[in-house]
Amino acid sequence: MATILKMVQNRLPDEAEIFADSVLDFIEENQAKVGLDGINESELSTLQKSLIADKTAKNLILPAMSRYKKDLKNAEGEGSGTAEWVDKLNFLKQMKKDLEESIQENEKSVSGTITDRGVAMKLVE
Repeated sequence: MATILKMVQNRLPDEAEIFADSVLDFIEENQAKVGLDGINESELSTLQKSLIADKTAKNLILPAMSRYKKDLKNAEGEGSGTAEWVDKLNFLKQMKKDLEESIQENEKSVSGTITDRGVAMKLVE
């Protein structure tokens, strides 16, 4: 079974490598956002992992776009070709749309599988 990190790397390989030092922090944050904080990855279903990976990949897009825009500006200043950077930015824009759709689908599928670990409510008279 694939790990969340591997799933993120499959979605955005270049960006996951660029932000390798912080990608695990993004994963941890998104695991908490979907209500699965403190649960071992081995206990998560593939759909739950996929949802976390989608959200993590989506969170990597903004810093990646920022980096690529800086690289594009530098490339333009040097007079070199800029097509590579424009392609990367266009790819990230499309990937963001695709991830948003995937997140919506996964949230619907996962919503029935997340267990609330809170305190049971009791009726007090």
